Amino acid sequence: MACPFLNCNNPSLKFTDHQLISEKGIGMQAEHGTSIRLDIPFYRQHFNITCGPASLMMAMKYLDNDLHPGKGLEIDIWREANLVTLPGTSRYGLAYSAAVRGFSATVTSNTGGIDFVDRLVPPLNDPEMQTLKDFFHERKTRCRKLGVSERVETITGKTIYKSLLLNHVPLIVTNCLFSSNEDLPHWVTVTGIDDKFMYFNNPSDANPRKRKIELPTLQMFVGYHGDQSMVEIWKP
Repeated sequence: MACPFLNCNNPSLKFTDHQLISEKGIGMQAEHGTSIRLDIPFYRQHFNITCGPASLMMAMKYLDNDLHPGKGLEIDIWREANLVTLPGTSRYGLAYSAAVRGFSATVTSNTGGIDFVDRLVPPLNDPEMQTLKDFFHERKTRCRKLGVSERVETITGKTIYKSLLLNHVPLIVTNCLFSSNEDLPHWVTVTGIDDKFMYFNNPSDANPRKRKIELPTLQMFVGYHGDQSMVEIWKP
């Protein structure tokens, strides 16, 4: 299942290129009093199902320049972070992959449960659903043992701003329908926010492009059919 995130077909959303502005010394630059920009490198996903690992590698590389992103690490993270019965990666899976590599992580969702499970077409059968639940709770338990914190709340522009202000890197789920004909969840890496836009790197772009979305449409952009997920990581 491809997840192209290139040219937005929804007139209510505006995705544009933006020249990156940053202050490398502290990883962010404030302008107009509220602007935060992180100089996060771009990494393109190699597989249709690895938007989560690719987004996480962008965040980890920003925080640790000694990290070497590549296809091998991308596959390793996918193996750690997927839920077996679903090809994509979960918030706890990505947080686990970050934590075992020495990063701190927080997961945030507005449901507290297994996101998107009620949106699957076709729906999972009973054995598949039980496997999904088992792996979800197994990763959640491992995350808690590694010190990953959890929040259940609506993810807003204020949530993202607070994360960036701490020099944390947020990964959020959105919907491919904003730019394609596929109704699929898709992870992106947030790179900044100001009083007009949120900026992000999209791992399915063919080439590095600095994306941005207008803040009035942010609540439509964040989440998949109402289920919101965010993973933020930082160096302890």
